[in-house]
This record gives sequence, C-alpha cells and structure tokens, in this order.
Amino acid sequence: MTQAFRAQEAGAANTAQEHRAFLQPTPKRIRVTFGGETIADTTNAVIMHETRHQPVYYFPLSDVRWEFLEETAHSSH
Repeated sequence: MTQAFRAQEAGAANTAQEHRAFLQPTPKRIRVTFGGETIADTTNAVIMHETRHQPVYYFPLSDVRWEFLEETAHSSH
C-alpha cells in the first residue's frame, strides 16, 4: 500500500506549485553498516518519494541500533 500526500508551496514568483510526497513499502532487506558495525537492519523500511528530493529510506525505530548514534542540532521540518 502506498500513502500519498499533497501540499501547495509558494514559489519565488508567488505562484503555487504542487508538492507531492508518498511513502512506498519495499520488500528488500535494507542494512546500514559503518566502521564494520551494523547500525540498522530491517525488512520493514519504507521509501519516501518527494518532489525535488532524492528518495530516502525510513527505518522502524526498533530496527536501529541507537548506541551507535549521537544527537545533533540538525532537524528536518
């Protein structure tokens, strides 16, 4: 099942541009490794497709090894 979103964005010339985003489940096993350690491993990832952005994998929180991560001041809105 795919979940879709729509929103209107104000463009530079004050014209509305359609912004689309949708989540797509993937049947693949997705693993993230760094420095020889597995940071995340899941068969339940979803792919976020969004206007003007590259596709991004999202992992269930329970499939991420948080002891290898540290908080930063960066956030997404």
